[in-house]
Amino acid sequence: MEQVYVLPAERFPSPSGKLLELSEALWLELCDTGHFIPRPQAEENPRFRQLIPYCVVRYGERFLLMRRTKKGGEARLHDLYTLGVGGHINPVDFENGGDQGFVILNAMKRELHEEIYISNYEARPVGLIVLEDSAVSKVHAGIVFSVVAEEAPSVLETHKLEGHLATLDEIKAVYEGLESWSQLVFDWLKAPLPKEEGLG
Repeated sequence: MEQVYVLPAERFPSPSGKLLELSEALWLELCDTGHFIPRPQAEENPRFRQLIPYCVVRYGERFLLMRRTKKGGEARLHDLYTLGVGGHINPVDFENGGDQGFVILNAMKRELHEEIYISNYEARPVGLIVLEDSAVSKVHAGIVFSVVAEEAPSVLETHKLEGHLATLDEIKAVYEGLESWSQLVFDWLKAPLPKEEGLG
């Protein structure tokens, strides 16, 4: 049975419709104080939030826009557009790092290479998503990574995802079809604020 990385819900900031600041202290807490429980238990227990690396991939002035197909694993997200590449943190991510402080980064890298083709890139965490707008959001929290690719990325898991590069204007045209996390990220991308301030 799949084991997923969780933290008690009270460890997270209060839910917000905006991308939350990810301080160094919070980053370290998220890295160091979580534990693994069976995924079916995590999906039904709002006392915990599953931590999800959520990578927004940019190439030039375009972003990787994907749509989840009915063959994807999470039925509640089928047919929605997404800007995020990511997934659950599993025990293998801890084992590959040898230090729990790297578990989130290891999971981020693994999910990137499982879901898309991407060669050289730079990634940095830029914020935290904590929502309660749906059953999915109530038991998950997302660490948003800004990923800048040196070559055009493409979807590998084509049975789960359809994807192409899109400008912000093109993404705006399908805004109502974006999953809630991606709507939040899009709003952040459009805001007149610095975009690369995350943890260095």
